[in-house]
Amino acid sequence: MSTTSSSPRKRRTTGWSRRAFALAAALAASSCGGGGGEALVTYFNGDHGVSLRHPASWRSDQAEQDGVWYRTFLPPPAGTPGRPVSATLMAGALTVPLAEYAKSYLADHTVASTGPEERQGVAGRSWAFSSADGKRRFRLLLLASGDRFLGLYAEGDAAAVEKQAPVLDLMFSSLAVERPERYPVTAWKEEQASLGVPGSWRETRRFSGGGTMLTQFVSPPLAVDKGGQTVHVSLTVTFEAIAEGGGLPELYAADRGRLGDNFQITNHSSFRDGYVDVMRTETPVTISYLKRFYFARSGRGCSLSFEARDDVFPRASRWADYIASTLTFGDAGKAAR
Repeated sequence: MSTTSSSPRKRRTTGWSRRAFALAAALAASSCGGGGGEALVTYFNGDHGVSLRHPASWRSDQAEQDGVWYRTFLPPPAGTPGRPVSATLMAGALTVPLAEYAKSYLADHTVASTGPEERQGVAGRSWAFSSADGKRRFRLLLLASGDRFLGLYAEGDAAAVEKQAPVLDLMFSSLAVERPERYPVTAWKEEQASLGVPGSWRETRRFSGGGTMLTQFVSPPLAVDKGGQTVHVSLTVTFEAIAEGGGLPELYAADRGRLGDNFQITNHSSFRDGYVDVMRTETPVTISYLKRFYFARSGRGCSLSFEARDDVFPRASRWADYIASTLTFGDAGKAAR
């Protein structure tokens, strides 16, 4: 990805003032295809364990400076005078208290509001402030997790910030610290199994028959194609009997036989006490990648199959690792390790 010199320099992450929830909720509803509004997509970063929703038309750029990572989101050009709104995710080492870290952002500005914040058990604080002359407005949200921080910072001319207020409210409220241990748990009691699935994903189907149990999930939109259709990652969780009480090698061989030659393995490795394959498959109209995890316990097999279009898969691959790391399967529900 390209870098940008517009990332905030030595100013420290994010802030925001709360707006009417109805405005954010109405905008969020547009991501489901209703109301004719713009679709929302989710940005996920596995290196820093953070996700964020934003309008599909907003473009982003990435940079790193002085050990701090930045991802800046910009709306389409408005064609009007003045500096546009920007919203920047940040992550880095935290060597001073959070309030001290925020001072370089707040200095010489007028603070309109501030308050405590929390995301997935990680505490922090937010600020809304403006320049001394009132022409520029800013929002800052900082979260401290041990010796690291995450943040979101927005700035722009006052009129531009006011115009984009519902979007910024939604972006700030959607900021999530991706902590797999805190994902909502889906359990399969018959299999003595459970899996943590992010709250932004939803279950779409369950099927059971012939000794096989299948559950499917779908991610939030990660992209929007030229036709306006949202692009997702699908997850299929399958439990099945292994022939003749076999183990992991037998489960893997049987699955590879079913998939056939159209699923070309690009990478095979161990994952905890199972396997993980990355596979490429192609049809006349699309190319997709799968990340498929295999585990076995006491004559039963479990596979987690994440599938995404080729342009989305690189952004989703680490999310698959996060989710797969939460699997417990087999005797006494012990985690697959």
